[in-house]
Amino acid sequence: MSMTTTAPPSSSGRTESEAAWQLIREDIFERLCDDAELERLLAERALTSEEPHAELVRLMLGMSLCEVEARALYARVVAHRREMARVLGRPVHVRVAALDLLTSRPATRRNPRESRPIMVAPALLERALEEASADAVTGLPRAGHFMNLLQHELRQRRRRVTVVYVDLDGFKLVNDVHGHARGDEVLRTMAEAARSVLRRGDVVARLGGDEFALMLVDASIEESRAAVTRLRARFEELTAPLATSFSAGIAVADDASTADDLIERADRAMYEEKRRRAAR
Repeated sequence: MSMTTTAPPSSSGRTESEAAWQLIREDIFERLCDDAELERLLAERALTSEEPHAELVRLMLGMSLCEVEARALYARVVAHRREMARVLGRPVHVRVAALDLLTSRPATRRNPRESRPIMVAPALLERALEEASADAVTGLPRAGHFMNLLQHELRQRRRRVTVVYVDLDGFKLVNDVHGHARGDEVLRTMAEAARSVLRRGDVVARLGGDEFALMLVDASIEESRAAVTRLRARFEELTAPLATSFSAGIAVADDASTADDLIERADRAMYEEKRRRAAR
């Protein structure tokens, strides 16, 4: 069975290119001239949204990040904008500063003009959209995109949601003995194994390093355990020469569950299994 790992289409059915053009046509940042106005806009969003930074980053760049990631990026953008304005001696549009931060090498003390403003174009916004949601090594969704999908499912409360936290066993040894290129192959193999055994509608994402997360919808605890067993068997088969495997923890959502709560519970369960597997 195959699995969809891309973001669901928007309700309007627009393409990414059309969405990028709309960001330009309906730019709420166009009128913003200083940091105080940015802060006022952030405060206004905070009155109606629990994730004001994530909403601003989504409107500014089309990126889907969790609130923690978006807050960190927002702070970096504001600081980068100030530095660009100082170096260039003129005001800098906040989106120009954001895209410059994301696409150019950082300025250095020796050459502070190494980081320069760039032209805003739909193609660049489309690339930002793609890079925000796809991991460069595996092609899987990244943590921020996964959390957005999980939060969406939990808000709907229409389907049973299960999160599986996966941590590879023996991955550091592969990197140390065979090199990082072989380690990247192992990460891609995990993505391949997940796509081959999970159901359509389930989601797998790379959280970072050798950690992955699965979101299984409308699966019982027995079905979730069976999915993990199938995934482990396929992954171990594909990486047999390297003797790698993984530990996994499962958390099932209830009516009070949040995305962070599910990830935390699944993470704890994974470490408990890792200790048991190590003891064996």
